Amino acid sequence: MSKAAICVVVPVYKAMATLDRCVESVLAQQVEGGLTCILVDDGSPDESGALCDAWAAKDDRVTVIHQDDLGVSGARNSGLAAADSEFIVFLDSDDALRPGALQAALTAQRAAPQDFVVWHYTTDAKDPAAVTTDAEPRPQAGLARLWLDCLLAMPWNKLYRADLAKQLQFDVQYTLGEDLQFVLDYIALLGQTVPEFGYRVMTSPLTFYDCSRGGTLSTRYHANYCDIWPKHFAKLNAACHAAACPAEDMRPLHRAELQVFAEGVADIMRRDPSPTQRLKGYKAEAALRSPWLRALLERMKIEHCYSAYYLPCRWRNVGLVCRVDEARRANAPLYGKLDWAGYYLLLGRMRRD
Repeated sequence: MSKAAICVVVPVYKAMATLDRCVESVLAQQVEGGLTCILVDDGSPDESGALCDAWAAKDDRVTVIHQDDLGVSGARNSGLAAADSEFIVFLDSDDALRPGALQAALTAQRAAPQDFVVWHYTTDAKDPAAVTTDAEPRPQAGLARLWLDCLLAMPWNKLYRADLAKQLQFDVQYTLGEDLQFVLDYIALLGQTVPEFGYRVMTSPLTFYDCSRGGTLSTRYHANYCDIWPKHFAKLNAACHAAACPAEDMRPLHRAELQVFAEGVADIMRRDPSPTQRLKGYKAEAALRSPWLRALLERMKIEHCYSAYYLPCRWRNVGLVCRVDEARRANAPLYGKLDWAGYYLLLGRMRRD
């Protein structure tokens, strides 16, 4: 029996409310060369495992893996190891594929076999945008721009060559940002295999991303947030340097990295479980002494790259970092005032683009 063209790997944990929608969206896809779907029941304590088995009983394209709770990375690794297909797509159990998504991605891939096909997503379940095979070619030097366009960090908006993806694993030591590590590892391996590859960005959204449900990793407090993200960003910056990303992309990338880090500092003061504000402040001040942060600020100084967080972080002023962050999150007029105040304190020598 020949391999299916695409295997969709779905980690499943407490997914009773959304699993049917997810699997239905997969099995409704019409894919030249066929498709399979692997549901990885990651020790789910509800009836999600039984629901997975019911889908496998109804459709022989569905395979179920039951395992102890290894986390989303462990679940994806199990699905990855079991996949027997030409290409692999990841999908979360609370999300869904839009009609025609997989064939559109496959058509774009067949038209540019050397390229890495990625796509936009939508948060509107009834998004009227048509799914098309139109794709924008981007060079390897467009890597930083993929991050800035919110296309890089997630694993579920990409078509992976199975022969390459199966050589990799999601790093289970991380509970935050591990997807970016996997994607960067895949890009590095693709570059070794196909040095002339580029990116093909589908112009229509192919995945419905459900952001309505609470309790995702991005909403939880992570005590090691300010340790984890510098590691991810160091790897991202090295990849961007190797890809010769242009300065006009690197400046906003560094600005975005500084904001992500500063948000983590502010989150310590807002949600860290330490019993006193003094202990929280000590942790936040320690984060602001990070060697990675100092190196980033020096790079931004050389680039003349301005951010509202630049001076608060350079001054290691936890209170000011928190004020800027709170004003930005609230979209308050104070944010604009603090932003421009810092810019003028630097005598307008920094770039805002």
